[in-house]
Amino acid sequence: MKRLLLLFLMMTSAIISFAASASDYNFVTEQPAGELKTYDRAGWAYYVTTDYVRYGAQTGTIDIVFAANNKVWFKNLMSKLETNTWVEGTLSSDGTTITVQLGQAVQFDSEVGQALMLKMFTYDEDDEEFYLTNDTEVKFTIDGDKISLQGTSRYGKVLGLAWAESNEWAGFADVGSVYTPAVTDVPVELPAGISSEVYKFKGTDYIGGTELNYNVNIAFDGNDAYIQGIFGDTPNAWIKGTREGSAIKFPSGQYLGLVATRPYYMLAVKLENTYAIEDLTFTYDETTETLTNTTQYLVLSASKNTVYLTQAISDITITKSKTGSAYEVPYTENFGSSASINDYTIIDGNNDGTTWRYNGMSGNVGYDWSMTNAADEWLITPAIVLEAGKTYIFTLKARSFTASMPERLEVKMGTAATAEAMTVNVIAPTEVATGDLTEFSGSVKATADGNFYFGVHAISDADNMMLVVDDISIVWDEDTPIDPDVTGINAVNAENTDSTIYTLDGRIAGNGNLNQLPKGLYIRGGKKIIVR
Repeated sequence: MKRLLLLFLMMTSAIISFAASASDYNFVTEQPAGELKTYDRAGWAYYVTTDYVRYGAQTGTIDIVFAANNKVWFKNLMSKLETNTWVEGTLSSDGTTITVQLGQAVQFDSEVGQALMLKMFTYDEDDEEFYLTNDTEVKFTIDGDKISLQGTSRYGKVLGLAWAESNEWAGFADVGSVYTPAVTDVPVELPAGISSEVYKFKGTDYIGGTELNYNVNIAFDGNDAYIQGIFGDTPNAWIKGTREGSAIKFPSGQYLGLVATRPYYMLAVKLENTYAIEDLTFTYDETTETLTNTTQYLVLSASKNTVYLTQAISDITITKSKTGSAYEVPYTENFGSSASINDYTIIDGNNDGTTWRYNGMSGNVGYDWSMTNAADEWLITPAIVLEAGKTYIFTLKARSFTASMPERLEVKMGTAATAEAMTVNVIAPTEVATGDLTEFSGSVKATADGNFYFGVHAISDADNMMLVVDDISIVWDEDTPIDPDVTGINAVNAENTDSTIYTLDGRIAGNGNLNQLPKGLYIRGGKKIIVR
């Protein structure tokens, strides 16, 4: 693999001397005349990403034009490279074979200064290298409506692209390509007149190993079952299954819609055989209204015919919610997937277009700075069910870009997911001056039963760098006695446990719990505090 990457660097420096340009090649960029057909792709592909050679499923569609004089044209023949050029082939007289001459140019890379040419290679697994063959053509066979690439295999010959001058592999190759007529996928819809109820979805994310916890909607119509929002990336999509005794089965391949122009599908595979696609099957306990699955991965796939993994979830439990869309305490959110932020309300308080966003690479939520505006950005939790008289501890982890570029945040609580409703202090304005995730916490006493929201408020100065938040939790403080006499939200008692408290003569009075201090005047965070 290192040899491959080194080769790319050597080629990049060597080709500067070549004077080739796109005009030296006869690229076909306009759709040729003829009958246009669109096919779904299947098969496998080699491609380079993040400096490594990957092997994954082909996805998406391919356009093919059947023209006069037995000519056939393929648009974007290579599955992992969108060139918007057409490659020419010839249809046999019996209509069963398409022959494509190798050496056709499909794209010109202006940075490298070379064209990419259609070639055949062999892949050496031991060396992890691709070697050019002497083949001059490649064939596709036609069997009914299906078109299949011939003569390729994962560890044998592959149809790929080569740099025009060096004939070295250019980072793209297809194996076992199969094209079938594209079907217009239609997402599942909930029948009219059928109502759904909120269920709590819990599972384990395969890629990050993190626990997922979010809301889904479930509806029953006789033996038909519907689930909405089973993946965080497609929160509005429904899947349909059938109840068979204590099991509910959802056929794989159900269309979930487009995400960033790519079609997504629901698949299920066995834990021990991730290539075997099968129905997604839940065990349904009608008494507890709970669905469980501990034997399969629930897969969000970019292909309905092969496992092109976007997300995989195991150890799934879906239980009817006692609190509707609100969450019970203890509540935790580690932002392990994009679904994590679906229930959160994000408010760009200064309307400058820079606010909280989910970071899928690091699994957290971050605010990127504005050069001109101080931050006024709210990240508000979903509704949390609190009980009157109980004290709750709110905790989060936060960091700045570096210790020398501090950020600031505060946390407030309210009865609605709006900035105006955030009136109860939970964590006072606090400086975050560390490049490492650091824990901050505060406590608050609920004075009424109900749903409450916690808002993380970025209040950094302008032209800083980055504020990151992760691992939010809300727990009941069992060490604080329940107060049975509290009434009214205006009597909520907020405490801060994020800094040391001092007496006026400099002695340490406590570590943040104001309720444990006698009446008097104290100093915390450089400010005077009165305990009454």
